[in-house]
Parts: sequence; structure tokens; C-alpha cells
Amino acid sequence: MALAYTNLYPRLRSKTLLRLMWLDLLLSAALLILVGSVYYGTGTEFSLFILTVPWWVFTLLSAAVVEAPLFIWFCKRWDIDLGPPTD
Repeated sequence: MALAYTNLYPRLRSKTLLRLMWLDLLLSAALLILVGSVYYGTGTEFSLFILTVPWWVFTLLSAAVVEAPLFIWFCKRWDIDLGPPTD
């Protein structure tokens, strides 16, 4: 995720919230495929404080926690409007 926010996303010609969301969806899918290639079908569960969750929930939540500060920084750095689109 850090590589996306420091190398991939800054190279975009048009830096919009919608474009970031689409690329992030693709990167999240790639992350799930990568992690799934290791944990899919193993029955491995991960502990999140008081909950036990499957690998894919742990992966998505962990990625969201890591990505949130990077997303906020990137949007401030490139002046990306986070408000609803104006018609």
C-alpha cells in the first residue's frame, strides 16, 4: 500500500477520489489473491482482540488500518476533495 501512495498514485494524470477508489479496489483484490494463495483452505483464523476472524477479514481490516493514514496524507498532499460530487 505504501508503494501505491508513494509511487503509483502520484503518477496518475487525473488524481480524483473515484480513480483512487478504483485503483485501490484492484490493489485490494491483488492483496486478497496473494494472501489467499497462502491461507485459503487452511482454516487458519486470526485473533482481533476479542474476536477470531478468517484470514480474509483480517487481511482487509489490517490493510485498512495501514492505508487510512496514507490515504489522508495523499489527499491532503494532492488537494483531493473528499466531499460529495457537485452536480
